Amino acid sequence: MIIENVIKYIFHNYNWHLENYSAKEPEECIDCKALYIHVPFCSSLCPFCIFHSVLYNKNLVKDYFDSMKKEIDKYIDKNYNFESIYIGGGTPTLTTSEVCDLIDYVKNYYKIKEISIEGSIQDISDEKVNTLKECGTTRLSLGVEAIQPSIQKSIGRANIDEEEILSKIDMASKIKTLNVDILFNLPNQTINDLGYEIEKIKDSKANQLTFYPIMPSIRNNNLNKEIDESKEKQFYFYIMKNFVNSYFYQSNAWTYSKGSDFITDEYIVDYPYFAGIGTGAMSYINGKYLVNSFNINKYEKLISKNSMPTILSKDLSLKEQVYLEFIYKFYSFNIDNDTFEKLFGANIENYMKEELYLLYLINAIKKDSNKIVITDYGKYIANLLMKYFYINVSKIRKYCIENNL
Repeated sequence: MIIENVIKYIFHNYNWHLENYSAKEPEECIDCKALYIHVPFCSSLCPFCIFHSVLYNKNLVKDYFDSMKKEIDKYIDKNYNFESIYIGGGTPTLTTSEVCDLIDYVKNYYKIKEISIEGSIQDISDEKVNTLKECGTTRLSLGVEAIQPSIQKSIGRANIDEEEILSKIDMASKIKTLNVDILFNLPNQTINDLGYEIEKIKDSKANQLTFYPIMPSIRNNNLNKEIDESKEKQFYFYIMKNFVNSYFYQSNAWTYSKGSDFITDEYIVDYPYFAGIGTGAMSYINGKYLVNSFNINKYEKLISKNSMPTILSKDLSLKEQVYLEFIYKFYSFNIDNDTFEKLFGANIENYMKEELYLLYLINAIKKDSNKIVITDYGKYIANLLMKYFYINVSKIRKYCIENNL
């Protein structure tokens, strides 16, 4: 656990030092082509969730989506050139018609290549899948999290019959890329439990499977006490072993995909910058991290005053920008020197020579000519880096929610 503890320590002690922020319009950014849209509404608040969500209230929906259109207008006015949309939550499929209306609104101004939407296995239906397909959805990600009733119960998840889960997955497979999320290293979960989940989900019609390690919740400290990180490595390699000689191949540290024509959930991997729309959304633009208000009323009030709903920001140093890009590229198994030279004006080794040497010493990477190859152990390290990065960012969410920002 030495390596794990070192990585955990580094992220645990990193402080964002966010500053108060206000602006009337976004900065210009010709390289920002990814648009993230946050729909926070959920039918129930899962105790294990690390993301910003609020209970669904139909009286909030119309004004919220109207406000998001006004926020998008600000990026349109600054000549942003979006080509990819990722809609997360929350549970965007709770408001499928409003989501598709918003997508159509964006498509009036941009030529969108890919649209990825998160959904819940609880509320997805054939009608919703058809509506999503008609509005151009190219990837649907269903949050199944667990199939077995005992595992669902251990994380406070509403019980859904196994046959219903698998039936809904198959029904949703008319979307080009159908991803299913499964959590691992859950309280009281055994290797046999995980093996059962893997086999069931592999036999479904989903063509993309993502296995996330459970992370500390922003709302349930009791569940956090039950997380045993010492088992994560065993679970991670067990998952990898189960996909050897299968129709799936590992496309990033957490995801296994069929075929080559797919998109993943990490828009942050494919695009250097992204704009976040909606309450609690975060943006990364020109080396600056920006945080929108987590309070829906405050968010809408800022929009109504013709202001950006951004409340906090941090200008990343050059070293921090390089580290962030490295985490993303390491996670996606694509450490490309051309990308670093384009973004930062120099080869990655100019900035991270010692760090790369350490990764080489622990057998996380290998050199193949001028290319950096990630080993199986390196994939596990990539999992840790992204996990602890997520946990660190979730501290921002927790801080904003607790302080009503």
